[in-house]
Amino acid sequence: MTTLLEKAIKKLEDLPKKRQNGYASIIFDELDSEARWDKLFARTSDRQIKRMEQMMRDDLKKDVTTLGQFLRT
Repeated sequence: MTTLLEKAIKKLEDLPKKRQNGYASIIFDELDSEARWDKLFARTSDRQIKRMEQMMRDDLKKDVTTLGQFLRT
């Protein structure tokens, strides 16, 4: 366990049980969320990643067609 995590746990130990449980729930939710994102990214294909990178580059160049522009054409 890291020193920072040990310090955080020591602070949590001084809190009432209800607040300790609240923080524990937040931590578990965050860990679950990270696990879900890890699974999603693991299933992302190279093609999807390349397309996403291209979309980001286009957005940075502002070379993007908005929905309004697209519908007017």
